[in-house]
Amino acid sequence: LTNVFICVALGAGVGAGVLVSRYFGARNYGKMKTIVSTSLISFLSLSILLSVLGFCFSDLMMRLLHTPADILDDAVLYMRVSCAGILAIAAYNGVAAVLRALGDSRTPLYFMVVSCIINIALDLVFVIVCQWSVFGVALATVIAQLVAAIGAFIYAFCKIPILRVNKECRRVKPDIM
Repeated sequence: LTNVFICVALGAGVGAGVLVSRYFGARNYGKMKTIVSTSLISFLSLSILLSVLGFCFSDLMMRLLHTPADILDDAVLYMRVSCAGILAIAAYNGVAAVLRALGDSRTPLYFMVVSCIINIALDLVFVIVCQWSVFGVALATVIAQLVAAIGAFIYAFCKIPILRVNKECRRVKPDIM
């Protein structure tokens, strides 16, 4: 069920990436920046909506999926923690889509590799050391995604001048790197 929410974020990212690459290729940087900002606001709104719905209705959804009674509480807990982290997943996928649309497919991959390493390390710490079980696994995933999202945002807005917010919004410099 969490994969459905992730796929929504991925699909939205791909759609935004198509538009960003279109306007970037046409050198229409003003329209491109508008698409980037609109996409990020849309990702924020959609992820908040999905988080709230997923968190509030996780028990109902798990019951509708006929989750066995012996793991129902753990499944609901995992779902609630995961839904609380949808914003991080959507943020990372949105920024990664923009970076790929601008021709940089390596950097999002690097952030995802770091995220996976952090996730594995935190899984071990939270499950073995802290003995948080399902909660620890879900929390590790959310933290790892949050690190990837923050890293990608910092990289994108510090290293790619065309994405920076400047005081003169109408005047956009055509340099990318």
